[in-house]
Amino acid sequence: MKKILTHILFTSIIISGWTVQSQNNRWIDMFSYLTVKHIQKTDSKIYAQSENTLFVYDISSGEIEKISSINGLSGDKISNFYYHSQLKKLFVFHEGGLVEIIDEKKNVIKISALLYNTFIPNDKKQLYDIFLKDKTLYLATGYGISTFDLNQNEFGDTYYTGTNASLEKINAVEIVDNQIYAATENGLKKAYLTDNLIDFNVWQTIDNNIWNQLAQNQQKLIAVRGKNLYEYNNGVFQIKISLPVDITTIQVNENISLTTNNKVYVYNTAYLHIQNFDNSSLSNSFFLDACADNQQVYIATKKNGIVVSPLNQVSYTKIHPDSPLSNHVFAVDARENHCWIVYGDHHQFNPYPLFYEGVSSFQNGKWINIPYQSFNVSDLSFVKINPSNVNEVYIGSTKNGLFRIRENQIDKYFNENNSPLQNFSNNGVRVFAMDFDSQNNLWITQRSQPALLKLKPDETWETISLTSIFPNITDYHGFERLITDSDDNIWFGSEYRGVIGYNPTTHQLISNKKGIEPSNFTYVKGLDIDKNNTLWVGNINGLRVMNNPQKMFDDPNLSFEPIKIVYEDVVQLLMEGQNITDICIDGSNNKWLATLGSGVYYLSEDGKRTIYHFTKENTPLPSNDIYDIAVDGSTGIVYFASINGMVAFKGDATDATENMDDVYAFPNPVNQQKHQQVVIRGLIADVSVKIVDVAGNLVYETISKGGSVTWNLTAFGKYKVASGVYIALISNEDGTRTQTTKILVIK
Repeated sequence: MKKILTHILFTSIIISGWTVQSQNNRWIDMFSYLTVKHIQKTDSKIYAQSENTLFVYDISSGEIEKISSINGLSGDKISNFYYHSQLKKLFVFHEGGLVEIIDEKKNVIKISALLYNTFIPNDKKQLYDIFLKDKTLYLATGYGISTFDLNQNEFGDTYYTGTNASLEKINAVEIVDNQIYAATENGLKKAYLTDNLIDFNVWQTIDNNIWNQLAQNQQKLIAVRGKNLYEYNNGVFQIKISLPVDITTIQVNENISLTTNNKVYVYNTAYLHIQNFDNSSLSNSFFLDACADNQQVYIATKKNGIVVSPLNQVSYTKIHPDSPLSNHVFAVDARENHCWIVYGDHHQFNPYPLFYEGVSSFQNGKWINIPYQSFNVSDLSFVKINPSNVNEVYIGSTKNGLFRIRENQIDKYFNENNSPLQNFSNNGVRVFAMDFDSQNNLWITQRSQPALLKLKPDETWETISLTSIFPNITDYHGFERLITDSDDNIWFGSEYRGVIGYNPTTHQLISNKKGIEPSNFTYVKGLDIDKNNTLWVGNINGLRVMNNPQKMFDDPNLSFEPIKIVYEDVVQLLMEGQNITDICIDGSNNKWLATLGSGVYYLSEDGKRTIYHFTKENTPLPSNDIYDIAVDGSTGIVYFASINGMVAFKGDATDATENMDDVYAFPNPVNQQKHQQVVIRGLIADVSVKIVDVAGNLVYETISKGGSVTWNLTAFGKYKVASGVYIALISNEDGTRTQTTKILVIK
């Protein structure tokens, strides 16, 4: 009965084919591949596991193929993997228990039995080691040994080796001469494959020590414990290799590779030393895994991808896809094909634990990285590109002040010694949200008083005290998003006081949290002003809006209002209960909303229609916790930042242009079987767009809010238009600027 129950438990699988090659090409992979945790070498390729992605390096051609959520993987962190060369199947085991198989046709098969298994705690659904026998994988996990049939793509039996079949962590598993060995958290155990392995009584403890790694060499079991490599002969362990530090991984290929944090030691199969490889020439990089053939050693590193060196010398070549520094992306800004990301974090504006990462920029399809060692500033949590000069970027640290980058080089550092920035209670210079106004002044918030500052283009400063809102210096305050409106008024969200506004002309200062819930902890994280002069505010409990927010300077009793939606005669409040982290308005005046827990929403201009709802379940988003969004108005690309990595989406909306010399429609021709809409770009704001057929019949019209409009290929939303040529007639209000473009529609 125990065997039957165990078998059923792991073969109730959910399979969903997702062809890698046909994945939506509107998504862009922006993951970091610099940390490689595990590698596997085949005759012609190296397979590398990063944090929640993989890549494949072709040894002969040097080509690199990325495998990520863009290709159909879940985006969850990967615990371990195995590639079967004969079956041409890639087995991927995720933390939490999800299994994914990528077959020869690049289909991703998802197996969720273990993921949804409630008998096994989630923290034990880790895969520590894999042994292949024929076409069955033996999986050393946090609960026991599971078998997995790569022919059938399903779990088989599970062996619980603990006393009375209790859950027991298995560090490693190996099969030698029809005997299976399990390095458990309670000692080394073995059994015969012919035994009833489901019966815990057949597992005999042969050594009470804790063994970290198992392998075999010349058909003999070898094992790692601490600093030593042992060979098992006739029931006795003999030390064959002794190192000065603990061994973390072992691989046996043509040679034996022993990995430690800072070195890789290569021996031949007779245990004769060949060469040592250290990380002294690699910046801030630990060694995580290694394998050596007869010519080269391949080393998985923490920050340099794979490094490869000839066996007879230490001379590294780095192998990895073009990547940002880290997947822990906290903030992003983008404009004119320049995207900058930072990796800090804060819990209610407290920077601890500290994040020692640099900054990365994606420019014209290439990554530029500035590592932490270049400036030694931690906790970089806010970033802003100068709209008048995309080669100038300001980075705010919640621990170490503000610095400026020009032409991809650190240009200047601002702190308490050369600016009004203050070191708060000797706990650091905590810089928060910032933005530029129309005069190219950079407005900055900080933890100390004066809490609002203006850095002018000539590098002089102006300070604004917020003591009327925070009368006591000990009042805790932190600020998330800061924006400037068309009149250069300043608006920013606070932790307890709702929305704060400042009028630089009249020097009026207000705070307002009326209508924002909960009233005792409003914590406004996201806000933006749209093209209709409506202020959109998101916080931990939902969404609120206010038309013409400038009126608050004269009437501070104005209240923020929810957006009401009637669904089946029931009034609902838009985004009620959602934890909103950011709001961005795009060129079409639509709204992008980032949330913690629910992914991303893309709402229509008035918010009453959801155009997209992106989650990790239905898109390549690596997480449903999205910390920041940036829209590049020049391209329409939207960037989504999460601590599991960043992806980008090729959106349709662009900012208005200064003229209409480059109006075009895409896709064009547009095939109604493949496309849902066509986008007309290159517009100026507030122009009329009328689409007519060749007979002059009007089928659609709208007013542009930015630089683009979309047409859903219907006649005023009633029915799909016929195949043929359609003409977009574009004109401003007085007819002084006109343009036309043709669109070919194919059924």
